[in-house]
Amino acid sequence: MNRELEKLLKEKWFLVAADLIAVFAILIAMPDKRDGLDTFLVICAILVASLIVVIPVLKEGGGKAERQAEQARLRAKLAEEIDLQRDNVRAGNEALNRRIAEVELSAQKVAEASAVAVAQRASAEINGLKSALVALEKKLQEATAATQSTEAVDELTEKVDALATTIRAVVADADEAAEAAGKAKAEFAETLEAELKSVRDEIKKAAKSAAKSVDKVEASLEAIREQGRDIRANPSAASAPAEAEEDEDAEVIEEIEEAEAEAPSAAPESDADGTGTALIVNLMIGIGNKPFVRGSGPGLSQDKGVPMSFLGIGRWQWISPDPEAPATVEVWKNDQSPMGEPLHISGGEPLEVDEGHFGGG
Repeated sequence: MNRELEKLLKEKWFLVAADLIAVFAILIAMPDKRDGLDTFLVICAILVASLIVVIPVLKEGGGKAERQAEQARLRAKLAEEIDLQRDNVRAGNEALNRRIAEVELSAQKVAEASAVAVAQRASAEINGLKSALVALEKKLQEATAATQSTEAVDELTEKVDALATTIRAVVADADEAAEAAGKAKAEFAETLEAELKSVRDEIKKAAKSAAKSVDKVEASLEAIREQGRDIRANPSAASAPAEAEEDEDAEVIEEIEEAEAEAPSAAPESDADGTGTALIVNLMIGIGNKPFVRGSGPGLSQDKGVPMSFLGIGRWQWISPDPEAPATVEVWKNDQSPMGEPLHISGGEPLEVDEGHFGGG
């Protein structure tokens, strides 16, 4: 209370000085100083006038302090909600990437096992056929040397029949192997479909959670807008530091509204595949400004820049049309002036840089 009174006296000293000057002027100009009742009434009237001037000033100072505290609380809550939303989106992307990698690994293992089994069975059957053909050729030579006797012909006929039976068995085994491969392929497709369905369900849950968080953030933004409207509609007659602080609050509200307006258009790209050639920069470039990229690589040019996508406050992204091709990228402010040194991005890998690369932004 003492600090508030001291601050009030510093800011409203001219009112107190005016009251004191008025008191001294009335006391000096008073025609009859011996009449105590008139003097007492005059002093009471002066004190009442002073209270009429000072009390509204005291109330105004207290209301302003409460509004500033409320604005600080709302800003802290909004920052917390934005951080929570960003963590949820990152966790969902990481879970999706892990699940896709597991599904691809399982599919690769199943396909390799099926191919190995079919190759082993085919190799064994081919080796058996080669042995049977060698034995048959030998028997033919023996039959020719024995002057084509009846017994040799009968034995040769039996061998031919046995060879035909073996060939039929090989064909049947090959058909069975093909049918088994088809079943394995169908089972793999069903497993993959089930995994994808589970991933889609998880994405839907994450989207619902994100929608709830967005509703909370919108409520906080609406409260801050109301505070801004009240401040603009009822400007106080405080000193220059107070006006500067209100201007700063208005600037924060304007920046949040601009980020909110840009966020829906950038949401689809931020949910894209997290792998591939991409550039992510953490850069506070200022209200009304936007980073562009130039360079050599798919979709890039040295003469005209490509605008980067908005991911969040102070966070921008560019994704290459070819996720496996390398690129050399240079960041330009509003496609007018370069910022920092060129960056080389390896093919198939994202690159993230902080504000320090740009000399503090």
